[in-house]
Amino acid sequence: MIEFIIDRTIYSDACITKSIYALSKDYDCQRSMSGTKESVKMTPRDTSVSEEGARHAFLQMLNDYKAREIIASETKDIRTILYAKAFADCDDFDEEVEQ
Repeated sequence: MIEFIIDRTIYSDACITKSIYALSKDYDCQRSMSGTKESVKMTPRDTSVSEEGARHAFLQMLNDYKAREIIASETKDIRTILYAKAFADCDDFDEEVEQ
């Protein structure tokens, strides 16, 4: 079993949950909280998996989802504008058809 202590002021619940879910095929995981620290205990289902391999897989997933969260936050306004523009064009098209 490998235990990670994760600072929840750095990684959100969503980052941790998505990371665990992505690895759930290969690992059994247990979570617990103590203040702003979260403990994640991972047990590989395949006994040939090294502790270092498990550690690498989890940290890679955790950082991947953290980067995705940052990118989503930074591009939220741009996506909103693009959606509004895309649907505004559709509304204009519907009005022209009705006339």
